[in-house]
Amino acid sequence: MRRKDPVKRAIWIGGFVVAVTLIGALTLQLKVSAVRSQVSTADGAWKAIESKVKLVDDQRRVVNTLQQKLSALDQFTTNRVLWAGVLNALQGATVENVQLVRIKTDQMFVLNEGTKTRTNGTVVIPGRPATVVEKPILTVDGKDWSAKQADQVPRFKDALVVVPQFAETLQKTNKAQLTSLSAPQLDGSRMYVGFSLQLFFQEKERRLYE
Repeated sequence: MRRKDPVKRAIWIGGFVVAVTLIGALTLQLKVSAVRSQVSTADGAWKAIESKVKLVDDQRRVVNTLQQKLSALDQFTTNRVLWAGVLNALQGATVENVQLVRIKTDQMFVLNEGTKTRTNGTVVIPGRPATVVEKPILTVDGKDWSAKQADQVPRFKDALVVVPQFAETLQKTNKAQLTSLSAPQLDGSRMYVGFSLQLFFQEKERRLYE
């Protein structure tokens, strides 16, 4: 009867379940401790790598910036207006009684800021790199000594724009413009009219390639 006592059996079974539970909890705690140790080791390794990755990223950005600047310099070097050719072309535009007294060159650069790639809802709008637009202008000052005041200025203007060098490089619509015309002036025993012409070369866009 004592051996068949249900209370005693329940105590033994309960003790066995508690022991199994304790062993399972201990095993789980050991596994958690091992995983925490692995995570700590991995975290330390990642922090060591992270500083190197940051250094590499910084160097890559510097290299990209230098490459962009080199690309822009190469474009400016290979595609810039060569004024020596322009000066040589001026010798091919001669009109009787017109004397050149001064030339002036201007190269204006207009910066267009770039944009970053962005998302407009579900549509991805690609960015565009920064660009620089070069606007070369040649100003020619001269004197018209013709008997009829300023009679030769329009002829000189027409002679300029048909010179092959200018015909290829000037803008298609706004090639040359008369910017000033003085009153007749006396120089010794002769009268002349001073004038200024501006020649507008084709604008060129320079891009900074990524």
